[in-house]
Amino acid sequence: MKLKYTLGIILLVISQHAYCQRSQPDGSSEPSNSNSLDVVANSVTNLAQKISRAIVSQRSKTEIFSPVSIAGALSLLLLGSGGTTRSELMDLMGFSSEQINFTDIHKGFGKLFRELVSNDPSVKANVPWRENDKCNNIDYEDDDFMSSRGSFHSSAKGSRPRRDADNYVDENNGNVSIGNGVFAQQGQNFDEKYELLAKQLYQSAMKFLDFANNPQKAVAFINDWVRVQTRGKIPEIVSHLDGDTLLVIANTLYFKGEWEEPFLKDGTKLRKFFPNGPKKASSDVMMMVHGGCFPYYYWKEADVRVLGIPYKKNYTMYILMPTDSDRSKLVALHDKINASIINEIIGKMEVKTVSIQLPKMHMLNSFSLKQVLEQLGASSIFDRHSSDLTRILAGSGSLSRVDTTNVEDILDWLGDTKENAENKLREEFSNCVITEKDVDTKETCEKDPRCRFGGDTCVCCSKFGFRRRREAGYQRLFVNEVIHKVDVVINEKGTEGGAVTATLLDRITPQVNFRANGPFLLLIRDEATKLPLFYGSVYDPSN
Repeated sequence: MKLKYTLGIILLVISQHAYCQRSQPDGSSEPSNSNSLDVVANSVTNLAQKISRAIVSQRSKTEIFSPVSIAGALSLLLLGSGGTTRSELMDLMGFSSEQINFTDIHKGFGKLFRELVSNDPSVKANVPWRENDKCNNIDYEDDDFMSSRGSFHSSAKGSRPRRDADNYVDENNGNVSIGNGVFAQQGQNFDEKYELLAKQLYQSAMKFLDFANNPQKAVAFINDWVRVQTRGKIPEIVSHLDGDTLLVIANTLYFKGEWEEPFLKDGTKLRKFFPNGPKKASSDVMMMVHGGCFPYYYWKEADVRVLGIPYKKNYTMYILMPTDSDRSKLVALHDKINASIINEIIGKMEVKTVSIQLPKMHMLNSFSLKQVLEQLGASSIFDRHSSDLTRILAGSGSLSRVDTTNVEDILDWLGDTKENAENKLREEFSNCVITEKDVDTKETCEKDPRCRFGGDTCVCCSKFGFRRRREAGYQRLFVNEVIHKVDVVINEKGTEGGAVTATLLDRITPQVNFRANGPFLLLIRDEATKLPLFYGSVYDPSN
């Protein structure tokens, strides 16, 4: 069976607004330690949990989205943010300064994104259920275990050899690509630090367009870029742009995966799906069937069954389904899930013989994330008066003291440090004499317009005057809209191996019967990076 996931996301439409205050030259390769990679990867999964709770609707049939793609767009915003906007984005993405610094966040994202698209990743997948797979290990000689599998072992012995996940590479049967685009208004000067880091860490394409005088052409260019990045699956992400648009940040993720072992080619037929629980009204959906060795775990505390269906390469679809599942039980599951729980569940899964029924699906979702992000606390980026994205613009501080060939030096320069808070004050105000003020929080510090917070220190100007000449050309950036589109196809396209498996299915005495015939949570994960490519609820897969 071939599973194709394509996502054209995310569009951030950023506008300009004249304002009479300048932002600071904010001061923030490889992360400093491997734990930073886990912190960043887990933040994406936790972000998925937050978003899934925020988009819950009684009318939705499916609520699938791409956490990786959303995180990619937010990280580009975080890179150019400061002040309250940076604090809100850090909180939204689950980062604290005690846990990870600004530099390691971006080096971590850069590393993980490179690993995700690499055919030979340096980060090796650590998947316990693969390493301890007795079901597919034809050399395993535990008679008790083999007898529990009945005749399946002798039949399937040669049909699906055990795979070493650390060494398995098949460039033709799995593909992930990420596209980051930064599209700017012609004639604007954007900060060279931001542009350099966006290119080096996020491999962003930088392009100047004329939003003001030819918005239709700009729209066509962006849509064409998205179409190419998503292999034609997302033909359009934006229909129009306002003339005051200054910047558009777009992120796309394209995934095409083939099951490690295809579903049964002739097994798909109409079966009952129960959106509101067993013994209630049902829908007829095309249900695919499979049987063989798959990772499985019963999460007793939540009364949830968890099944993994592996792809070729290091990708796995995980399905989490409450017992006697209905919409309310699945919504409640969102409150119990986080990165730590998911990692723990996957670590406890064991490969068992499983009989599977899974809906055949084509899910098209398009929705605005603006309200969701505001609900989750990231509101200042949408406010023309309080948005602080000025590290994207030119003039956020001289690079004369920074080694522009060193990513870490530039990231340190962009960090929230005491030195950069002082530099900000000196750029904003003339006759500035720096003093320190004893306050506990950034919010308390910056209630005084003469004060800036950096390095857990509040620094203020005791004497000051506005630098009017420098402020004249300043434009405050703010986000107009955040658009998310997803196109997900799950079908039973596969190789002729499906016919061989079909002859075996009747002889399997499965240890587990897993019928995804009620609402379930779906997670597609890259095992090497632990990044969730796709995540969300399936309440009713019927058309």
